[in-house]
Amino acid sequence: MPLYIQIAFRYLLSIRSKALSFMALISLLGVIVGVSALLITLAVMSGFQYGLKEKILQTTPQVIILKITNKFFDYEADSLMQKLGNIPYVEDFEYFVYSQALASVGSSVESIFIRGVNPEKDKKIMKLDRFIIDGSFDSIKNDKTVIIGKDLAIALGVSVGDKIKLISPFGRKTALGYIPKILKVKIGAIAYFGMYDFDSSFVGMNIKTAQMLLDMKNQITGIQLLLTDPYKAEEVSRYLEEKLDFPYMMRTWIDINKSLFQALEFEKLAMFLVIALIVLVASFNISSLLIAKSREKRKDIAILKTIGADNRFILKVFLWQGLILGIVGTILGVLIGLSIIYVADTYQLVKLNPEVYMMEYLPLKTSILDVIVVSISSVLICFVSSILPAYFASREIPAQVLRYE
Repeated sequence: MPLYIQIAFRYLLSIRSKALSFMALISLLGVIVGVSALLITLAVMSGFQYGLKEKILQTTPQVIILKITNKFFDYEADSLMQKLGNIPYVEDFEYFVYSQALASVGSSVESIFIRGVNPEKDKKIMKLDRFIIDGSFDSIKNDKTVIIGKDLAIALGVSVGDKIKLISPFGRKTALGYIPKILKVKIGAIAYFGMYDFDSSFVGMNIKTAQMLLDMKNQITGIQLLLTDPYKAEEVSRYLEEKLDFPYMMRTWIDINKSLFQALEFEKLAMFLVIALIVLVASFNISSLLIAKSREKRKDIAILKTIGADNRFILKVFLWQGLILGIVGTILGVLIGLSIIYVADTYQLVKLNPEVYMMEYLPLKTSILDVIVVSISSVLICFVSSILPAYFASREIPAQVLRYE
């Protein structure tokens, strides 16, 4: 170990002044607390984003192909998929019908969205059968049978086996104006997604019933794709855009929720900068400590210079004192932070209201990149805070210090 590092350790561990020892301890604790707080905060934001993405992927198609000008017929979709052939990362696909409508029972009326699918295909692609809490998912194989969200069932005051009226926004034109189409359907199952927007407005049915209600004949709204890796959605979308011309349009689950994800990323950056202030405050303590140390060790600095130490040697001694505090504090902070993250995530310590946050507990997720960024930032801040005190210490003139000794 180089001599200047040995001297730096000796100066830090010196207990000649209890006040300076206490300052060193406070500086070290400041770095530890700052680093662990930074890691935990980033883990909370990353975990919340991860939990939201998992929930969104359970209910949102990963990639959909739409036709801008109008809806297209199923035979058009068949020829389109044959033309595309094997699409990278695409495991399967299905046709779907989607539209807004109204549901009513007696005097109760609720706004809903209708999703019509092939039940057998949907079991594999969206796996909505996992969310059934009453009744059977297979019931929608029958015409005029639907699945509704839990909160919608509560709002309408219905249960499995009851009948509701679905009112289509697309009706027939008469001399008196448009008359909406009304279809009476039976509730075959109730689903609970844990997402209020879905639970309060979801109505699922087979594609034939949806086409009947919306007067679509053999038309479909679009094609949704199942990917081997949902995070390849943008890559698949770009591939399809190269293959398909106007009026076809691609939307991914990331596009649909882009504003939400951008807001979360911005919040994560903002929280990083705010919590980093703790480390910055600790760095001021380090600066104060090194200035006090340089005043206490003036005689030692003068003697070292007298026996041959140059300014760079003294500069390194004091820089390494700041670095040692930064490195030790960062290592301990990382260990404490990762331990808290592991325990909180493993035992699901942070409970949430699923109706508000769309998840029952807050997962805490960290990454090697987060740990590296936090560690480098912490050590760098401590290093920078040591430069000025180290510079002043290295400029001490031995003759002036030792004149009256």
